[in-house]
Amino acid sequence: MILRAIHLENFGLYAGRQTLDLSPRGKPVVLVGGRNGAGKTTLLEAVRLALYGRRALGMRIAQSEYETHLRRRVHAGSGSDQASVASVGLDFDYTEGGIVHRYRVVRRWTIKASKATETLVLEKDGAPVTSVPREEWANFLQELIPPGVSQLFFFDGEKIAEIAHDGPDEGLAEAVRGLLGIELVSRLRTDLGLYLARHSKADDRKSAEAYEQCVRDIAQVDTDTARMIEEIAELRSARDGLARTAYNVRQRFVAEGGDAANQRATLEAAHTEVTAQIARRENELKDLAGGLMPFAMAPKLVARFAETLSQAGDPGVENALALLRSRLLEWRAGGEPVRKANWKDGHWTDLEQFLASDAGVPGNAAVAWLELGERRSLLGRLEEIRDRVGPRARLLVADLDAHTNRLRELDAELVRASGHAAGVVLDELVEAEQQLGAAEAQLKARSEELKVLEFRKTALIRDKRRLEQVQQESRDAAGRTSLAQRVGTVLQRYEDDLLDLKIAQLKTAFVKRFNHLARKDDFVADVRIDRATLDAVLIDSHGRELPKSSLSAGEKQVYAIAMLWALAHTSGRQLPMIVDTPLARLDTEHRAALVERYFPEASHQVIVLSTDTEIDDALLAKLGPKVSHSFRLDYDHKARATRVLSGYFGDEEGQDDALQQA
Repeated sequence: MILRAIHLENFGLYAGRQTLDLSPRGKPVVLVGGRNGAGKTTLLEAVRLALYGRRALGMRIAQSEYETHLRRRVHAGSGSDQASVASVGLDFDYTEGGIVHRYRVVRRWTIKASKATETLVLEKDGAPVTSVPREEWANFLQELIPPGVSQLFFFDGEKIAEIAHDGPDEGLAEAVRGLLGIELVSRLRTDLGLYLARHSKADDRKSAEAYEQCVRDIAQVDTDTARMIEEIAELRSARDGLARTAYNVRQRFVAEGGDAANQRATLEAAHTEVTAQIARRENELKDLAGGLMPFAMAPKLVARFAETLSQAGDPGVENALALLRSRLLEWRAGGEPVRKANWKDGHWTDLEQFLASDAGVPGNAAVAWLELGERRSLLGRLEEIRDRVGPRARLLVADLDAHTNRLRELDAELVRASGHAAGVVLDELVEAEQQLGAAEAQLKARSEELKVLEFRKTALIRDKRRLEQVQQESRDAAGRTSLAQRVGTVLQRYEDDLLDLKIAQLKTAFVKRFNHLARKDDFVADVRIDRATLDAVLIDSHGRELPKSSLSAGEKQVYAIAMLWALAHTSGRQLPMIVDTPLARLDTEHRAALVERYFPEASHQVIVLSTDTEIDDALLAKLGPKVSHSFRLDYDHKARATRVLSGYFGDEEGQDDALQQA
């Protein structure tokens, strides 16, 4: 097989109709360069989609998911309008019966609203294929180049990681069996078993009928499994859609006050409590306002008043002293109350002089004695205004503001909770969640049914093998039946021997190529490949196992590429290689090994999709003698589109378009 051209129309980053000429020009390598995001992987995707359609996305992809993917892959440029038609196509040569035929396959999609209608065109030597019904064209392409086989020739970093991971991979094992031709022998044995069943003698009829029924049951289980996988994919897509719908309705429900309606009692209790708190704060402010709080509104005036009061004398001190002097004179004259001390005239004279000299002097003992009365009380009230009344009033005002704002919020939520819209949306939400629950239950039930089908197929295959063994061991067969039995036995041995031979060839090819690429001749001495799972275990020169997990990131990539290379060599299939960004995780030494030793030898046609940092100028100089021609993917940020130029990075000839405009 040789890829001749890739056709793109409004697909991914590629605007309009464009064709990349991939026909080899005497050298095996076609180099396509592009920076990250320029559309390299899109080319690989276009090849897969052209050949396999929905199957390119995987076995368990629903039609609705496929259409969604296609709508997203339609080119959308810098303008607001999006293209309504997109297509991918592939021209390739394929040899059948020693004759080379030119095929063209084109898949075109017409986008209308949420639907994507696909049209498949399949031509052979310039004319539509008529030997196969149109409705079977997709199956014909899968038979021509099986998807499992192609993934081992058209691969990217994801496939490399899949091969390099620890543990068996059922899908990969199936692809390898198909690639090595082992699956064909197994199918031939099944056909031979059916022949034996139809030509058995009467006494073997029961066993023969059981075998025929077993084969029919396996075919039916395969049909039911494929249908169930399709149904599960559709259910999963529908479930995801219902989940998004339920989420959107829930958001609307919240916006309309639905949550508030569900919590109305809580809101009303909170409203009552906040209202009571506001009333308590207001009453306390009223009490303060009727007392000392007005003085707190003039702190400077109060401060000056307190200072003056503390420094000023008592205006009634002289009257008080005069009254005291008069009382002392009366006490001296009358003797009441009775004096116990012996007061002499000199004592009375000194006391009268003291009172006379102290009259009118501020700050004396008499003044201090009087401050214990009204002045001390007044100063204490002024301190209370400064230290307690003012801060308490400010705290009450702030608290009152916070409660008032909270009350407004509660009022708004209660208004929303009283709205009718929330009730309507609630009904819609209940219905959406019921539908989602039903879809989840249906999906779970179908998944369980699929497990039952898979288990039943395993049991049927076991029964089929047992019946084949019974047929082969039968001693009553004669003529053609006897011959067929012997052929069946031979085929069984042939399949086992073929598997052993292919595994031995694969082991030899892998060890040689791994050490060739790793540049460590004794790093891997052998590889053990499981006959059932085809999983590989590396063995070093000392006979010890080397788990894949122990390899470095670069060595894992070399391992995967060496295994793909060995598989292609062992299969003998002449298919081109498409390798997407193969050097991203490799160091300089490993990159040089792949450029010098893998790309030029991997196949008769190797299409390499690379960034300028992977294959730089130095590596390009080494690869150059094996490059047929090269392209550069140039992404225009303003136009939001990629165009393909001839020449690799830094090539002046790349100024001319390498595209054939349709």
